[in-house]
Amino acid sequence: MRTLQALWIALLISVLPNLAAAQTASYSLNSTGVSEFGTGPYGSVTLTQNFSDVLVNVVLRNDLNFLSTGNQNSHSIFTFNVSGATAGDVTDISFANGLNGSFGVASPAGNSPFGNFTFGILCTSSCTSGGSGGGYVDPLNFTVHNATLSEFNHLSSGGTNAYFAADVLNLSGNTGAIGATVAAVPEPETYAMLLSGLGLIGFVARRRKQPASRV
Repeated sequence: MRTLQALWIALLISVLPNLAAAQTASYSLNSTGVSEFGTGPYGSVTLTQNFSDVLVNVVLRNDLNFLSTGNQNSHSIFTFNVSGATAGDVTDISFANGLNGSFGVASPAGNSPFGNFTFGILCTSSCTSGGSGGGYVDPLNFTVHNATLSEFNHLSSGGTNAYFAADVLNLSGNTGAIGATVAAVPEPETYAMLLSGLGLIGFVARRRKQPASRV
């Protein structure tokens, strides 16, 4: 009996770190003031907890690309909020076709009409993908070190409040911002792993409470 309990405890210890490492949350880029973009959603932002880091993946609808204007106060490429982070914690910024540009992080930053955010991603050199260049192709990926998913769950200030916003253009050359104004939705695998972990904890607790059988 003790051998079986020891095995279950060892399994539980191996599962719990993975629960923290595999948590994900998804935000829908559901809002815009640009009528030419039509109805949403316009893309999504997926956050994945990777131990002490958060991996950010931004995917746009097929007819949209990211736009680079270099204006951190009103038209950053992508803007987001993270409490407790610094600009130096944001690394590994990449776009599907953004290899000719260098990208940095501004703080604070804006994306009209979605107000002010704590951080914004900008092109800092070789910025050839403005409106005339067709934009930067998604996905946008970057890493925020020393962060948790809950630290992203903050709305912008001023304007139309949003958790994230992106400056984009469509195939017809119309430009403007899209934003995520709805709170995060946990991914199904997060629920599944959490439930399995709680089930293991309950099973081990019940096994340990069973009285020893008498001979």
